[in-house]
Amino acid sequence: MNNRINQIIFKKLDSSGEFTIKEIQDEANVSRQAIHKHVKELLKEGKIVKIGITRGVKYVMANKVLESFDFFNHSYINSALQEDKVLDSVKFSLMLKKQINLNANEIFTYAFTEILNNAIEHSNSERIAVEVKLLSHDITFQIRDYGIGIFTNIKNKYNLDSMDASIQELLKGKTTTMPDHHSGEGLFFTSRVSDLMEISSQKFIVGFNNNDDEIFTGSIRALKGTNVFFSISRNTKKKLKDTFDAFAGQDYDFTFSKTSVKVKLFEVEKNRFVSRSIAKRLLFRLDQFEEIVIDFSGVNMIGQGFADEIFRVFKNQHPKIKLKPVNASEGITAMILHVSPNNKG
Repeated sequence: MNNRINQIIFKKLDSSGEFTIKEIQDEANVSRQAIHKHVKELLKEGKIVKIGITRGVKYVMANKVLESFDFFNHSYINSALQEDKVLDSVKFSLMLKKQINLNANEIFTYAFTEILNNAIEHSNSERIAVEVKLLSHDITFQIRDYGIGIFTNIKNKYNLDSMDASIQELLKGKTTTMPDHHSGEGLFFTSRVSDLMEISSQKFIVGFNNNDDEIFTGSIRALKGTNVFFSISRNTKKKLKDTFDAFAGQDYDFTFSKTSVKVKLFEVEKNRFVSRSIAKRLLFRLDQFEEIVIDFSGVNMIGQGFADEIFRVFKNQHPKIKLKPVNASEGITAMILHVSPNNKG
């Protein structure tokens, strides 16, 4: 088995220069645990090197590391720090104009400056660490502060009762602890334009795998402050304008008027979306938008009170806001129609 897994791993390295655990698992048709055990042996032997964190982890040949990426790593005192000046240093050091295409350059510029500005102005951290890697296929950055922590900051600002509620607010967009200076749009758009983005703070992580249209949350070892990991393909076909347009109004004026909410992330008990209180938690601050996509992926059923609060009470209170349920089962669709004020049945 080890020889077969070896062959799959090194064949993958020969063809693309890197591999992930999932890629090897799919081809070998064995458990993740078995792959992890084997990869651990190769790491210990020094044959491969691990790059990235959590779901962004990739593995490359050890003797190809220097060829695979260029590296920028600097720690800054957060006093009169300017994100555009740091960006200039990164671009000059890595010669990014020659290394990544125009789409990637535009996306990287936007994402890097938005995340670094958030750390400068929101974290209350005395020091900020910046790391940029130019990999064989991707460009990544990590920005780490040692301050209050993003989820704690949001929790305190909105007087929320849990870190889970703080994460839920972050995912909606237009979330800012300094409304006089920020719209809360930057972090939202950055997360949506990435290939992969992960935000870690305290014991929590929230991630965006946009290649698979997946948002995930989890727990980590305690981390002081906030760490943001961002990755985009060096030759991406994505355009920053397309992401803006996807969440803009019909006039395409770059007004942040549309958001998407995944119902599953508001789960308190397993698949129990029955109460009005959970619906109200989901709806908190959504009256700022003109269109709300409500994604029922992974949800088997909803109760009448939950549905009524969203699709009748909220809709009656905000008739100009468009509610668009997606990925709803037949049962959920029937319940929405049952409580809808426009239902003729």
